[in-house]
Amino acid sequence: MMNVMIVEDETIMRLALTTLIDWESNGFRIVYEASNGYQALEYIKENREIDIMITDLKMPVMDGLELIDELNQLNGTSPHVVILSAYDDFEFVRKAFKRGVQDYILKSEMDPNIVLDLFNRIKHDCEVKQNMSRKSIEIRNGERMRLKQQTIREWLEIGVNSQFDPFVLEDLKMRLEWTHITVSMIRVEGFAEVQERYGSAIGDFVSSVLKSIDQVLAEAGTGEVISWNTYEYVVLLSFATNSLMYVRQSISQIMDQIIFVLKEYINIQVTIGVSELCEELKQIPAFYLQARKNADLRFVINKHRVIYPEDANHFLKQSGESLIGKEQALLDALKEREEQAVLQELDHMFALIKRSASMGNEVLRARYMELLMILVKFMYDNEFVNSLEMDKIEDVYRMAWQVDSADSLQDSISNFVLQLLQESDKKAGQMNRVVAIAQAYIMEHYREEITLGKVSEMVHLSESHFSTLFSKAVGETFKEFVTKVRMEKAMESMKKEPYLKIYEIAERTGYASTEHFSRVFKKATGISPNQFIRSVAK
Repeated sequence: MMNVMIVEDETIMRLALTTLIDWESNGFRIVYEASNGYQALEYIKENREIDIMITDLKMPVMDGLELIDELNQLNGTSPHVVILSAYDDFEFVRKAFKRGVQDYILKSEMDPNIVLDLFNRIKHDCEVKQNMSRKSIEIRNGERMRLKQQTIREWLEIGVNSQFDPFVLEDLKMRLEWTHITVSMIRVEGFAEVQERYGSAIGDFVSSVLKSIDQVLAEAGTGEVISWNTYEYVVLLSFATNSLMYVRQSISQIMDQIIFVLKEYINIQVTIGVSELCEELKQIPAFYLQARKNADLRFVINKHRVIYPEDANHFLKQSGESLIGKEQALLDALKEREEQAVLQELDHMFALIKRSASMGNEVLRARYMELLMILVKFMYDNEFVNSLEMDKIEDVYRMAWQVDSADSLQDSISNFVLQLLQESDKKAGQMNRVVAIAQAYIMEHYREEITLGKVSEMVHLSESHFSTLFSKAVGETFKEFVTKVRMEKAMESMKKEPYLKIYEIAERTGYASTEHFSRVFKKATGISPNQFIRSVAK
């Protein structure tokens, strides 16, 4: 268990950090919180068991830089420092780096997974250091490697400072030139399986990936790689020529070799998004974002491949639209239960959704969620929702946010709709039987008092559901059907027994009041009961 201290003058930020992740279950214990550097320093002087200290840079009494200076003066081991910084803290961050700080967290991007990855890496590094007995040159090489990684990360996030010393490339032994640079985002697919395979030794996996990629780059004579997190790696390549044909061929060979090596030796598959060629280092942040965006297109273009800018253009030049208002043809096909027409309309919807690729994966997923909402509304409107169907809906909803391939998600939605059609056919048959039972009951008991509530209870449906179902199936309301049956029976009696009194006919057809019967009869036939009897008696 590693002991952690938080040094932050803002109470809300301290609370955010303490509740960001489940620290103890991940091997960390927050043992102290300080509101300024002086409090933190006094505590550490008395309690040297702090392993990691998260500190803000701008604080009252003693700021983060002063605290770091004081820690560097202490005898013995000092905690591993992680600084909290904002984008406008650039100069503070640079000064902290010069004081030996190696890691930082952006306040605006405190993602639990990123923070946990950082702390797991620190934990791993600390555990390795405890068991290390290396020569001083190896230590220097390790420091150079970490500084190289930090420098590249800084370039990608913030950009290259105008005062950047070009000799740093030489000092850090970077295989990079100042111009003709590309950025590539390498994303590990099926990372959940990788985590399960490596468990707590995930740091070994990261090291293996970095070493494998670095070996490919060393053989190519160009490029540097850093670990962005445990499942994403960024490669910078540079070329001494501006020949696009040569550059593209070289990139293709290097990326194909990286894919091969990672599959062959580490048994992982990756998708790589490649940026366009940028002319100078200061452009790197924009091209890094382009590489990440191209890698994100794996959701619609397909995984396990290299996605170049020209591959992305087909999707990125299209603009997405909401599906609302374009669903009627699909709903009509569903109502008619025409499977081919339904699948055809689904394909049309999928094509509309993919036009949203330029807006990013979150918008894409939102479009798929719109389609699911349209299907769910159809189910509710047509009384197809029960506990079993809700489970199916929830399964597809979960997949919409977890699956990393549009094709896989579309297959799941299509299968769900086909199941819906099967249930629709089955339910239609069941409903027809329910209506038939109700009609038979009315035909047999028309002499008695018949109410909607009584018949719906008999067929185990709610009054509103049964009433709607009956009207759709028969083409007239429940009351209209009962009246029609009674009038037909009344006319049959009048034809067969014209001598019967009107009140007798009324009683035989379920009417206690002769006046009521007569009004209903005339409304239904256009003539009174007496007129009808006289007409059939002639």
